[in-house]
Amino acid sequence: MAVRLLDAFASDFARMSGADLAASIRQAEGRTLAAEVILSSEPPVEGVSHGEIAAAMGADLIALDAYDPFAPAIPGAPASVLDDPTPLEAYSRLLGRPVGINLIVADADLGSGLGGRRVSEASVEAVAAQGADFVFLYVRPKMGGTPEMMQAAARLIADRAPDVMLIGVPSFSLPAPRDAQGVAGYLQQASALLDAGCAGIGLPAPGSKQGWLFEPTAQIIDAIHAREALAWLFVTGSIEGASTDAMVQIALAAKQLGADAVRLDEAGLSGMPVPENILVFSIALRGKRHTYRRMAASILR
Repeated sequence: MAVRLLDAFASDFARMSGADLAASIRQAEGRTLAAEVILSSEPPVEGVSHGEIAAAMGADLIALDAYDPFAPAIPGAPASVLDDPTPLEAYSRLLGRPVGINLIVADADLGSGLGGRRVSEASVEAVAAQGADFVFLYVRPKMGGTPEMMQAAARLIADRAPDVMLIGVPSFSLPAPRDAQGVAGYLQQASALLDAGCAGIGLPAPGSKQGWLFEPTAQIIDAIHAREALAWLFVTGSIEGASTDAMVQIALAAKQLGADAVRLDEAGLSGMPVPENILVFSIALRGKRHTYRRMAASILR
């Protein structure tokens, strides 16, 4: 049986498959915190990477936005990480945390500028070979991506990267689900992604993206749980750089809504959530006991 995420050390994470990681998060009962960092920005502190800062402030998982498996680069990381044939696994060892990336569904021509960030057989195989622990799967309708293409991409990842925990993210270009029709639209996409092999679904956290209300979000989360899948909430729209008071309110709301995990996005400060907001959010989500334990535990454990 997988170790509950709240109790997991670096050695536990290193042994987890994608299914184990999903089970570990589920057992933590809504007390899992991920931080997204974007690799197109330099870290706000010299000499360390974004992910190291986020891990030091209590993040359980680190998501690398703009990571291209065809041209790996992690600003601030030691050269030994990128020289390793499995750079994502090497970075995970450095942090003592699971590390994942974002992949994007787009038309091959319209999305050609994405490089290895666009889902293809080659990019998926590279991500698996480089040691990704999880993937957030997005679609870009303005680059020709469609729900059907996204479902095909999820099936591809589930087949070629079976040890990766896959989280599907329905298109945020849909109107916010403020009525039954809006809820149905998200439920349709979520159900199709779960059918295609996703272990969970990512949604905007109310209070961060315009128009998202508590009750419709709770309905979608309940439906995801009915499929025995993970419900993720993303603190997005630059709110990850708002006041610490806002972080506390959103963290408590996430628990009330039933989210299994929360991800703070990267638009807070120089390509990552504001570091003190990671700490404050973690304390509000699970208290000082679990927060300080995550911050203090050596990666050698």
